[in-house]
Amino acid sequence: MKQPSEETFKLLFEQASIGIVITDAKFNILMINESAANFFSVEIEQAKNKPIETIVPYHRKNITRKLLERSIQRGKPVEYRIRQTKSGAKKYLAIIVDPIRRGEKIEGVCLWIRDLSRRMELEKRLSQIEKLASLGQLAGGLAHHFNNIFGGIITAVDYALTIDDADMQKRTLERISEGINKAASLTRKLLEFSERKTPERNLADLTEVLISFAEATEPKLSKENIQLELEIRNAPILAVHPGKLNQILQALLANSQQAIGKAGGKIKITIDSDEDKVHLLFADTGRGIASEVASRIFEPFFTTYGALGGGGEGNIGLGLTIARRLAEDIGGTLEYSRCESDEYNTCFVMTFPLRK
Repeated sequence: MKQPSEETFKLLFEQASIGIVITDAKFNILMINESAANFFSVEIEQAKNKPIETIVPYHRKNITRKLLERSIQRGKPVEYRIRQTKSGAKKYLAIIVDPIRRGEKIEGVCLWIRDLSRRMELEKRLSQIEKLASLGQLAGGLAHHFNNIFGGIITAVDYALTIDDADMQKRTLERISEGINKAASLTRKLLEFSERKTPERNLADLTEVLISFAEATEPKLSKENIQLELEIRNAPILAVHPGKLNQILQALLANSQQAIGKAGGKIKITIDSDEDKVHLLFADTGRGIASEVASRIFEPFFTTYGALGGGGEGNIGLGLTIARRLAEDIGGTLEYSRCESDEYNTCFVMTFPLRK
């Protein structure tokens, strides 16, 4: 059987629909095909011998350099995504970084670039359909919650109008104020739940975001007799939206604080990865989640702490719902999981794919 010639490989490289960029060990561009040049809106000859950062969007330059360095250090491929604006239209590109080896020596990297714009648009439309499908459930929970709040306010107003005791009137007005504040809080949560995706600007490395979160949170938790532990096992560089990830972590933190209560306990955040995915584990030693309600914890307005859950805390049951939605927004998933260690009672796992 005749083997493909060098000319055949050259034509395949030049005409491939997938973008291909080859760099040396210092990440200077040695070769770039027409598809990659079109993706990044550059001329092939002008791009050659230039650092790879010169062709990627400005807000992805630092993370691109880190990913290339990590790929060479680990000797394994890594993947990330960028958003590229061309002629007013947005393109979403997936980039796989592969180290190029000669024996044990790594001589450079190869970037494989795919256009995910159509897929992202289809996913966006599917997400809209799913939101419409859940609108009835959301509206029912919203009506029930507002009915309870305003029913209490109306009852308190009627009572205040019939009494002459100044102290009782004051206490009744305080109850009315509490009800109004709950309604305002619910409205804010609904705005968070319904807001559109924010642009993916100033992305940061997942591990760096976690370290910053732990450093900012640990002093506050210490005052509540809660010990925070961050364990970084195998953590490849993964670009994430830092604001949205922090919102997710804050929601999980609030859930853990309520579960632990005043008795104190532990919260552990672990980051690990396998060949295909990065896993972020958020565990606590709180009272745990009963098996009969575990399947409902991500439902809008479901809570075991607030008034609807039989408790007295001001929890309206949207924290985990919003956290899961945000996790999907940044390309991951959020699930409730059985804890690996008997020391912890509640565990949530965020998963991010490394390769498709």
